[in-house]
Amino acid sequence: MEKFKILMIIPMILLAAGIALAADLSIESDKQTFKMEENKAKFEGNVRVKMDDIKATAPRAEVFIDPKSKQLTDAVMYDQPYVVQVKTDKKNEIKANILKMSLLNKKIKAEGNTQTTVTETNAQKPAVIITADVQEYDTNTKTLTANGNVIIYYKDVETFSDSAVANLNKNGDLQKITLSGHGRLKQKDSVITADKFIYDAVSEIAYGLGSAHSDVDMDGTRINVWSDRQEYYRANNIIQASGKVHVTYKDYDAKGPKATVYPDPKTNKPNEIVFLGRSTITEQMRSIEADRIKMYINPKNFFAEGNVKTVIRNVQNNKDNF
Repeated sequence: MEKFKILMIIPMILLAAGIALAADLSIESDKQTFKMEENKAKFEGNVRVKMDDIKATAPRAEVFIDPKSKQLTDAVMYDQPYVVQVKTDKKNEIKANILKMSLLNKKIKAEGNTQTTVTETNAQKPAVIITADVQEYDTNTKTLTANGNVIIYYKDVETFSDSAVANLNKNGDLQKITLSGHGRLKQKDSVITADKFIYDAVSEIAYGLGSAHSDVDMDGTRINVWSDRQEYYRANNIIQASGKVHVTYKDYDAKGPKATVYPDPKTNKPNEIVFLGRSTITEQMRSIEADRIKMYINPKNFFAEGNVKTVIRNVQNNKDNF
């Protein structure tokens, strides 16, 4: 077995969730071929790459060399490479069909069936799982960009989108996720869709921007909330909606400029919806307009106050007039 070892200084971060590269790069394999005229080296058979606490394995790999400086520029690992870094508080893993490391631009790109996993020490399951067609991590900005069929599992929140951008801190902890294109956020019995999502992992608030829609299950009956913008507060299970708010539940149909959905203190399920601003609620043959409306799910009821106006529609008389 041969061993090829390169010494260099590359102060960069390698993988999503803060994997760090440092000075020594060691590559071992069953077979190694150096083609100086092509400025690259090939590694085949049980390829093992080690740099500080980072370990990567793959059936084969290529390393490209700058012809002038003779420094490494890029490294490509093929045939489903696997990369792992074990830290004191977490383990970071990446799987993909192909892994490309740009040593000069300080970026790493995973292509084909990619999966990034972060597991905290002594945890039974990962804290973060990101799957996508392509993932790229910029070590300068500590930003992970995922494109194509993006699915993110974070704690009890699951997201779906065409693309996503995850911002990390220097310790590799998730700070913010931005979803674009057919964004959907799911937690327990709630599903929220929007043109764009911003999830603040620190404050645990999700912002749905543009054509926002919340669909919440209430023991088999759905509560639907449509609006221009929605904010979901994960810690206390509150939804705030603004801009052309429209709420439906059974035979309730309510509209207004702003609304807040509050959970029941005991069940933590949505139970009270408060409309602020001139709002209207329609139930069967009557509609009520007021400055403030409270809807209750269990027991089913509502209250209106402030310049209240009630209209009762006589369906039978209207039918007789035809």
